[in-house]
Amino acid sequence: MGKGRITKEEQAYRIGMLLRFIFIFRYATREQLFKFGQDRLGLSYQRWLIDYSVKRGLIAAYREPALSLKVYYLTQRGKECISKYEPFSGYYRFNHKNAGLNTLEHQKAVIESYFSIYKQLEIKEWIPEWVIRKDRKTRSKIPDGVIVTSPGVKIALEVETWYKKKSAWEVVVYGYSREISYAMPEHSRYDVVLIAASSSSNFDGIKNRLFYIKPEFSKRAFIVADLLSLDIGMCFYQDEYMTIKEALRLIYDRVDKSHDK
Repeated sequence: MGKGRITKEEQAYRIGMLLRFIFIFRYATREQLFKFGQDRLGLSYQRWLIDYSVKRGLIAAYREPALSLKVYYLTQRGKECISKYEPFSGYYRFNHKNAGLNTLEHQKAVIESYFSIYKQLEIKEWIPEWVIRKDRKTRSKIPDGVIVTSPGVKIALEVETWYKKKSAWEVVVYGYSREISYAMPEHSRYDVVLIAASSSSNFDGIKNRLFYIKPEFSKRAFIVADLLSLDIGMCFYQDEYMTIKEALRLIYDRVDKSHDK
């Protein structure tokens, strides 16, 4: 869509969507906001949306001096603007300490996963990690996000940007084995875990270690993909390469059958 006139309702919708995107990840770079405008809103001229939101005092910019990088976050006015749709908006905080190099690299991979997953699946809800952490009373495993698909499948998202030893993967597997029950699915917090590796080499390393830990559980509980394969809709699940849609169909059928019992 070009620079033509739009209705006030359409403008409010676009601004609200942009603010909710920033809400999920706490902050985003200008490049990521441009991609959101292009991929999720179908805009060919994204600059006006960002600049207008800044001018209205809905978002503000912070420049990370060590990286010479500008990121955008929600202002108090921006939080109030989405409070109707995001009940946790009042707890939103931006801390510039979270915009360091290590955190930024991980967040970049999470946002890449976000765009790829939205291309492949119909998403009903995307619950950010910081909201999950706030609402959790125990020290249980906190994923990088929870995705609820339109058919109702609950996916825990884990984005991996660093090498993990087998001992670290044991913590992950046994942690999720307490969150996912195949004997009593009604007590499961999630239906499946999607692990998105930042690179193909990391993907191979995860495959070589993860599925030797509680193999019967792991092959049903974990979908693995690197960011490139995720972007074209491919993954590894139950010892096979398949599309992410095929994997979710298998999971949905299993969940649906458990509800019929």
